[in-house]
Amino acid sequence: MSEFRMKTLVLGIARTNCYIINNGETKEAIVVDPADEAGKIEQYLKANDLVCKGILLTHGHFDHILAAKEIALMTDAKIYAPETEMELLLDPNLNCSNQLSRDYSLAVDILLKDQQELKIAGFKIKVIHTPGHTAGSSAYYISGHGILISGDTLFRETVGRSDLPTGDSKILIASILDKLMILEDQVKVYPGHGDSTTIGYERDNNIYLSHNPFY
Repeated sequence: MSEFRMKTLVLGIARTNCYIINNGETKEAIVVDPADEAGKIEQYLKANDLVCKGILLTHGHFDHILAAKEIALMTDAKIYAPETEMELLLDPNLNCSNQLSRDYSLAVDILLKDQQELKIAGFKIKVIHTPGHTAGSSAYYISGHGILISGDTLFRETVGRSDLPTGDSKILIASILDKLMILEDQVKVYPGHGDSTTIGYERDNNIYLSHNPFY
């Protein structure tokens, strides 16, 4: 089994969690949601002698993508994103970067489908399409290590907002209940902002899931 390590960098104006996953044996790494401050991501990679082999995006909001181009240029790594998120990634109005007076449009290298399985840096990663926060929002499940990176879909004791472009509250709750709550209780959940949690903890303590108006 590959030696799994993960570092959280909290970056940008929205204090977004950027996750750097690395294989302790090969020194290959994956950057998930390069939020901003590309220099800090580059510094961590260099300080730990890591080679970035892929950049994964959970969704296209500006606070999860602003350093993606720079990291790709620095490392020659491919950018991966859900295929249903392309319109939002390309449109500064939809990805909300225009609200910062920093219009940002991002074209990616590899488009991902729901339930697709990737192998990057020695890790098997399953794409789980979880629309609701945005139309293309997706989580990444690393089953061999019991890790779910949930983006802005599921948080500790709460869920993602659905009032931004392409969001839908009913679809968001359905995504979590139908696609994430079927995972085992012990699976650790690493969200786009704030503290980590587990599937079991959210099943028992997340009021949006146990007392929602849609189910």
